[in-house]
Amino acid sequence: MNNFLYRVRTIFTRAIVIFCGSLLIGLGLNGFIAPHHLLDGGLIGLGLVIYYMIGLPIGISILLVNIPVFIYAFFYHRKHFFYGSIGLLFSFFMTEKLNVIGGSMEIPLLFSSIIGGVLTGMGIGLMLRYEVSSDGLDLIALIISAKWPINIGLVIFLSDSLIMLIGLHIVGFTAFCYSMIVIMMSSFMIITFTSKKWIP
Repeated sequence: MNNFLYRVRTIFTRAIVIFCGSLLIGLGLNGFIAPHHLLDGGLIGLGLVIYYMIGLPIGISILLVNIPVFIYAFFYHRKHFFYGSIGLLFSFFMTEKLNVIGGSMEIPLLFSSIIGGVLTGMGIGLMLRYEVSSDGLDLIALIISAKWPINIGLVIFLSDSLIMLIGLHIVGFTAFCYSMIVIMMSSFMIITFTSKKWIP
């Protein structure tokens, strides 16, 4: 009976975490990052590059670039695949639903960079804390951190830097510099939320 209650509580907790995390990601992307043509890290960043290049909706772009990683997880890491796929789909749904707020908030570029990075980092970090990934590279980081004693946030920061270099010629140098602020704030929040020192 106790085992059953524990499983129910775990499922309920993760459901709340997925909803809140996806909401934060959707707000950060649509409200503060995309309106200024900034980049984020991970496959979210690649999705943004596709959005800026051809105009494919952000949520759909992110969903498409994540499919190969989640196919891999389906065959080799079923535990991470289940909650990860739910996290990805909810993030896609929230990002698409919240695209109506894009450009509606007139906030200076610097503050948008900071707020956007904080919001997406909180969303990603919150979900990773409960072993839920919303992004293919986050899923890879989760798998790596499960095998080796490496902080998830550090792995994500390194992969984010690579994505940034890919997107440099798309967004231009100024947006690239402000995007680095997005990455730093996001990585800081992810490292904070995945720290073992807090959040039960």
